Amino acid sequence: MPPIHDSLSTRKPYQGLLMFAALYTCVVVHLSLYPYANWRSIGIGPFEFLSGPWIPIYQTVLWTDIAVNVLGYVPLGFLLMAALNRRPSSWDKIRVLGLCVALSFSLESLQTYLPTRVPSKMDWLTNGIGAALGIILAMTVNATPGFAARLNHRIEGWLIQRAWLGMITLTLWFLCILAPQNPPFSTGLWLGNLFDVPGPQQNGTPFGLPMNVILMVEQAAPNFINYCTLTCAWLIGLAQTQAGSPRLRLSLILMSFTLLLRAMDALVAQPANAWWYQAGLWMEANGWGLFTAIAVVIAVARLKLASHQLARLSLLHLLAGWLITLLLPGVYDPDLDIHGAGLEGIFRALQEAGRWISELWPILALTVLAFLSKPERRFRR
Repeated sequence: MPPIHDSLSTRKPYQGLLMFAALYTCVVVHLSLYPYANWRSIGIGPFEFLSGPWIPIYQTVLWTDIAVNVLGYVPLGFLLMAALNRRPSSWDKIRVLGLCVALSFSLESLQTYLPTRVPSKMDWLTNGIGAALGIILAMTVNATPGFAARLNHRIEGWLIQRAWLGMITLTLWFLCILAPQNPPFSTGLWLGNLFDVPGPQQNGTPFGLPMNVILMVEQAAPNFINYCTLTCAWLIGLAQTQAGSPRLRLSLILMSFTLLLRAMDALVAQPANAWWYQAGLWMEANGWGLFTAIAVVIAVARLKLASHQLARLSLLHLLAGWLITLLLPGVYDPDLDIHGAGLEGIFRALQEAGRWISELWPILALTVLAFLSKPERRFRR
């Protein structure tokens, strides 16, 4: 008979994979219900789309939409199945598929009350197909002996116990930088708008500071805010890892992903022949803050600092970048009323979510980092 702790470990789900499944589920819910405004009832029940046509009236079959609906649920089915930590039985496959199908059905039903969304049996079917493909992919991967166990061992061996807090905060920041704004990596610059009402400003300048000082601050502030925000966000990612994890590689991944997301708006909105020109202008305006943040984070990643020490460094950068906005007039926030279909529509939905999250992200990050700044106490038996 195997030891008790061995039998228990074989039945315990992989917490690391479940954490990523939960984060991905939040993204699926947002994309399925965006935009959330103008909820209404027009006398149609939430389940009446089941008796309607497969393709709703005034819509045509778009292969991009079908591909998005299928591919959108592949990661969810894969993560849920891979997280089981055991050889899946037929009942396990049914449960995971049923969970994905139930999520899709609930979201399609809620779309009945959104004026810009149309529930569809075709969407429900394609979501289920995507979940089934994810389950099959997970079973194929699990056919490699110990692959899921090694993957989860790496994840849980590298991450601290409270990593889910920092992961959620970092994921929300990635959404924040999708929306076009100036400075490009800024969040929560609404503090500058507080000077529209009587407050601490005297003699026409904030806090009575000389005008030449305010002008110098406004010239240096965009790059300084970019540096503080980037360093804060990347250190949040590093602060979720143990000292022995490959932090340098993780920091390079975070940097590459950040630049890719920041460039997405130009890649979607600008013609291809203008990309290099726009990239040159962008680097000229934001290069100082970006490259300084890269140098500082790489240097910190090479140090064997504890996770709570990294959280404290991140907290200091958050406060420095956020408080300087008291001297700024606000943030450039262009209109995002243009919504497309397919992949463009998904991207615009993520941008809109980032605009709203950006206003509250500093407060969330401040709360999370204050908690993570305390040394971690591991559970003992």
